[in-house]
Amino acid sequence: MDKQFQPTLTEVQDWVLKLYQTCEDTITEAERREQHKYAVMVQRPQDKKFLVKMLDESSQIRDRRILAKRIKTLLDQYGVPEFPNKRDAFLFKMYQAFGYHFDFIAIPIIKKRLRMDTSQVIINEERPQLTKHLATRAQEKIGQNVNLLGEVVLGNGEADHRYHHYLEALESPDINYISVKISGIYAQTHALNYEESFPELVSRMSALYQKAIDFPYIDETGAKQSKFINLDMEEYKDAHFTLRLFKTVLSLPQFKNYSAGIVVQAYLPDAHDFQTELLEFAKARIAEGGAPIKMRLVKGCNLEMETVISSLRGWPNPILPSKTEVDANYLHLLERALMPENAKALHLGVASHNLFSIAYAYLLAQKYGTAEYMTFEMLEGMANHLWRAQSMLGNRVILYTPVVKNEHFLNAVSYLVRRMDENTAPDNFLTHSFNLKPNTKEWDFLAKQFEDAYAMKDTITHVSPRIQNRNLPYTPVAPPDMMKNEPDTDFDLSQNQEWVRRIFAKWKKNGTEEPEIIPLQIGAETVVCESRYKYLDRCQNDEVCICEMSQADSAQVEKIIGIAEADPAGWRKTTLEERHRIMYEASNRLADMRGDLIGCMCAVTGKTVIEGDVEVSEAVDYARFYTTAMKKFAVLDDIEMKPKGTILVISPWNFPCAIPVGGIVAGLAGGNTVILKPATVAAPVAWMFAKAFWDAGVPKEALQVIITNREALKVLTTAPAIKHIILTGGTDTAQNIAKTNPIIPLSAETGGKNVIILTASGDRDHAIMNIVTSAFGNAGQKCSACSLLLVERSVYEDENFQSKLKDAATSLKTGSVWNAGNMVGPMITNKNDKLLQAFNLEPGESWLVPPRFIDEKEYMLTPTVKWGVKPQNFSFRTELFGPLLSVACIENLEEGIQLVNSLDYGLTSGLQSLDEAEQKRWKNSVMAGNLYINRGITGAIVNRQPFGGMKLSAFGGGIKAGGPNYCTCFVEITDKPDSKTDYIDSYADVYEEEFFEPRDVNQLYGEQNVFRYLPLKNMILRLFPENSDEEVDMITYAAEICQTPLTISFDPADDRSAKLAGLGCTLRKESLDDFLKVMPEYERVRTCSPNIPKIMYERAAEANKYIATAPPVKQGRIELIHYIKEQSISFEYHRYGSISEVPPCE
Repeated sequence: MDKQFQPTLTEVQDWVLKLYQTCEDTITEAERREQHKYAVMVQRPQDKKFLVKMLDESSQIRDRRILAKRIKTLLDQYGVPEFPNKRDAFLFKMYQAFGYHFDFIAIPIIKKRLRMDTSQVIINEERPQLTKHLATRAQEKIGQNVNLLGEVVLGNGEADHRYHHYLEALESPDINYISVKISGIYAQTHALNYEESFPELVSRMSALYQKAIDFPYIDETGAKQSKFINLDMEEYKDAHFTLRLFKTVLSLPQFKNYSAGIVVQAYLPDAHDFQTELLEFAKARIAEGGAPIKMRLVKGCNLEMETVISSLRGWPNPILPSKTEVDANYLHLLERALMPENAKALHLGVASHNLFSIAYAYLLAQKYGTAEYMTFEMLEGMANHLWRAQSMLGNRVILYTPVVKNEHFLNAVSYLVRRMDENTAPDNFLTHSFNLKPNTKEWDFLAKQFEDAYAMKDTITHVSPRIQNRNLPYTPVAPPDMMKNEPDTDFDLSQNQEWVRRIFAKWKKNGTEEPEIIPLQIGAETVVCESRYKYLDRCQNDEVCICEMSQADSAQVEKIIGIAEADPAGWRKTTLEERHRIMYEASNRLADMRGDLIGCMCAVTGKTVIEGDVEVSEAVDYARFYTTAMKKFAVLDDIEMKPKGTILVISPWNFPCAIPVGGIVAGLAGGNTVILKPATVAAPVAWMFAKAFWDAGVPKEALQVIITNREALKVLTTAPAIKHIILTGGTDTAQNIAKTNPIIPLSAETGGKNVIILTASGDRDHAIMNIVTSAFGNAGQKCSACSLLLVERSVYEDENFQSKLKDAATSLKTGSVWNAGNMVGPMITNKNDKLLQAFNLEPGESWLVPPRFIDEKEYMLTPTVKWGVKPQNFSFRTELFGPLLSVACIENLEEGIQLVNSLDYGLTSGLQSLDEAEQKRWKNSVMAGNLYINRGITGAIVNRQPFGGMKLSAFGGGIKAGGPNYCTCFVEITDKPDSKTDYIDSYADVYEEEFFEPRDVNQLYGEQNVFRYLPLKNMILRLFPENSDEEVDMITYAAEICQTPLTISFDPADDRSAKLAGLGCTLRKESLDDFLKVMPEYERVRTCSPNIPKIMYERAAEANKYIATAPPVKQGRIELIHYIKEQSISFEYHRYGSISEVPPCE
């Protein structure tokens, strides 16, 4: 900018002092008291935590009795706050002492007081209160930008209600300016729904603008003026979409002469580009004789949420990294905005409470002569003396005024919590402005903050870090010592939306193409078989053949097994470093073929693009993780590691990419050869990703991919050459394999009947979002999916909750995956007998959302919700594997925990509750491998939420896929003959270092992911005469260290009672037959060797028990794994992006 127009620092400081003095002249005693409250709160973080939590939970917990106890708990936890006046502090103390017992009196008073105390910040929308407020501001010549607050938009029903609410408000003669959020008027705004959502939003915004024109207001001069609509910006994901919408609607001929506004957020580096686009658009309108438009310039209020999203997704944070840079960008945008040639076309709203930013804008406008195009905009009820001072100095002021009806007030508290958190943040101007005085450290801090921004404003970057472009070749990642999770696709970026369209163009077949024929691989050779499986597109009524795949017969399977056993390419002789390099090369190739893998999954299995995308990321993570994890074991002292031989991986159809990749990498990482038998209905995906491994350097003899008929599959699963089987599939499949060949070690992740518990202390709206995502993602076809919801009675009986759940479920778009806006695609089969049986209502059950197929072949079932399910009912206890959610009523959390633990499965489980005591009680009681608090229960990420269940959800040693120990399952680890390790020291040291403390290795912002080891309920060691005393001592000490109760069983002919008496274990002198009878009573069985009677393996398979047969080793990092089970706990602890405190890692 021309330096003659740039205000100097001295000029700014002088005007700030003038504004400050005017503020001092106008501030009231009541406002000073309010300022003092905030000043105390800033100095006492525990007061802020208490107030934020009390406000938040008062808005969420509708059960009076429970809320009364929660407020008492918060007072006990944080102490009586010091910011209230003496009277209120006394009342808090009385409440803490005994008042909470009288919830029927106390809670209505508290809620009434909350409404009264916030009435200056959130205005009552009821008439005549709103009429009076608007009239008062009009008399004061203060504009009102009305923001209509209401219910959270979870579905189309509430969005329609909010949309009509805006239309009605525009008919009110005293409302002349409103703000609109696109998320408030349309529920289906996700990026890939663009083709449907954009036209609908154009229609809705057009109706709002037309309403603003049709119902003009009378201005101060008596002239009629169209009402003003400001389009708010929200999260970055909607920023470009919102700007595009704004320009599209205002480009319609009927709005040529209508003036509207849009927000630009200065905390985005690309706000400069948004401003440039708006300036070009505005100037073009003016040149064509149209009306000017307005830019409301804010610094941005979604910083915390953007930080959370970026941390969770692994994307660059779109926000400028420091407050100084945000302020600098704000000054830069002000300078451009107030230039005469710009301000005439694009009017400016300066939205800030910062005295220095206000002064800079004021002085700029004066020097440029553009003050007539500028308004100053502030928050209603926040530092009211400041806007009065502005008005007294002759500046035009508009207040951003949230209004809400009484019945929706509690829903508006989230706005209040966000504002309070924002305005008391360490770097925020308001934090330091409470009781602000010149020549104090607070004043000097704010002045220095401005000076730093002033010095930086001309050099600030305007390039967004969000530049991911899937159309470009993948940039390879070199093998590091620490793995970093692969980011998913950012579909909000236009270039990635174009990438999706290219995927569809390639992979959606029209039936005129000749289907590809995939051959059978036998070592390095391929052959096309007569027996082939045809793959038909379920999204096109099975009328289009995608490809055919050759099926192996029994003779071919035996040949394949022989090649794997012989290992002619010498894969078992490779070093771990070589394998690590090759796996990373494979991961890079997988990442580069992301689009084709997604397209193949869409076509073959009916996965949506979004579901397919996260699966490719997971596959890439697996390819990188297991060799990285194995390197930590390779450096341990005094052990030898060698491959087991040949690993058979049997993978499922519902995760046709990630899970088989995880299995084969786990096998290959240890130097084993691998045979992959993918689910037949999804096998072309496996054939595709196998090429990434072959091209990366894995010999084809070391990785063979086949599908078979049923007879040949039995040959495969019973072959002596197979040394370990990795299975992901049904519980019955795992049981059949275990019984058919009980000696082969089996690591199986099987079924789940996964439950979310919603208590009266939960955030119902947030819970519904998590429930719907968990129940209906991938059409409910996830072993981790929520198929059972247990709801505490006060919530269960709330008609509003039922209505919201119904709205959210029915609003999920269902249909062909070739329409990227659909969130629920086809099921893999239309012959799911269990699901069809669940369509029959049992006594007491009803449909909240009845089942409805939308396609001719009945693959596409819209989300279905069954109400009133009882514990004895079929739908309560059966894994259905479809988009059907069963809802049951519980009296309290304890009953919910008992019901969850009564189920045969224990894979994933969720709790929706804001009560820390409930959270702790639940996570220490529920028997499931993966626990989730206040988030969805699907979508486990490698090394973030290692995955695997308990009870019938898992077969094997309780070691989780994607976790630090999984790779040890597929190698033989023994002591070196000359081992000098002292097992007593090793076990004790390693337990303290690795196993004792829960840990969160990811340290994400807003989500805690704890990995912890739990002792077993009990374990039994069966001894044989050849087992040495030292081996017994090692096992008993390991069990003691891990706090796992150990029973030792031995034959009467091998009486060791005297030797074992001092070990502190329960002793059982019994025959093998007697031992086999009691074996099912123990969680795990230990032996000193795999050379045990076959009948033990058979009994273990029959009872679904795991026998840890590896000879004990002196290295505790290896040995202690046998005496614990692993558990992952994921906890979303932020609230609307804000974080009051990080929960303890436990």
